[in-house]
Amino acid sequence: MNKTYDAILLIGFGGPEKPEDIIPFLEDVTQGRGVPPERLKLVAKQYEKIGGVSPYNRLTREQALALEKLLKARGLDIPVVVGFAHYAPRIADTLTDLVKQGKTKIFAIVMAPHRSPASYDKYVNRVNEALESIRAQGLSVPEITYAPVWHTRPGFIRAIADNVTEAFSHLTAVEKERHRAELIFTTHSIPRKMAHESPYSQQFEETAQAVMPLVEVPYYQTAYTSRSGKPEEAWLEPDLGNFIEQRTYETLSACVVAPIGFLVDHVEVLYDIDTLAQEKAKWKSLHLVRAKTVGTHPSFIAMLASLIEETL
Repeated sequence: MNKTYDAILLIGFGGPEKPEDIIPFLEDVTQGRGVPPERLKLVAKQYEKIGGVSPYNRLTREQALALEKLLKARGLDIPVVVGFAHYAPRIADTLTDLVKQGKTKIFAIVMAPHRSPASYDKYVNRVNEALESIRAQGLSVPEITYAPVWHTRPGFIRAIADNVTEAFSHLTAVEKERHRAELIFTTHSIPRKMAHESPYSQQFEETAQAVMPLVEVPYYQTAYTSRSGKPEEAWLEPDLGNFIEQRTYETLSACVVAPIGFLVDHVEVLYDIDTLAQEKAKWKSLHLVRAKTVGTHPSFIAMLASLIEETL
């Protein structure tokens, strides 16, 4: 197979790697929004409760390494690098380094399965800003090829299904009975207005629907996590915590929560689900098991490799 890319770029959000980086990281994320320092301090406490750092960067690098190894095993010796929107290495810095190394053709994969202005669009804008900066420096602007949509690709769906099945294995036989245990798919909430102007909600539902034939579960529910922003602004609902409270009144005794909008563990998973939602579940005597994120699941990494191979 002829190599037509000089590098593969995985684009992600980023997260603080040291406790002293938390506030600067949050300031970077909320830049221009007028978020008061008191609010940032409250959010910082969420990071403190999960150990003072985010594993996001490390886990994304592990995905990059796994993808690079698989590509090499398939005859494609292409470096796989990462670039983050809010932490080093920044998207612009990574692209500039690639250009200085003589890379001219780059395949970019945005590490967000469901597209919205807050995720996919924002990352593409960061890439465009980086290319303008590269041009301003008098350097050759590389050709960027973006991966196509992949939220229903078999490899991604298989990885989710395997993790859901594994999570259900931790329930008791009684809990697995119909109507006593439920499967809840979750993703990050976004403003309703933003959702109406993007395929985000539809793609989230399509992912959930694609998983169902691969798991022995009769039906599923959807809920959202990590709501932020102004209280008066409408966001996608139901909130996972509120949903748990409502369903426990209807004799629900157990559930599996599958965070299909998140590819690796980070604060939205480790705090919003594993801490906040888990505390509410325990208070309601509900057995909540959280399915793993896809991470470096072989099927998921193979799917990423197929995105590259199909364009060669």
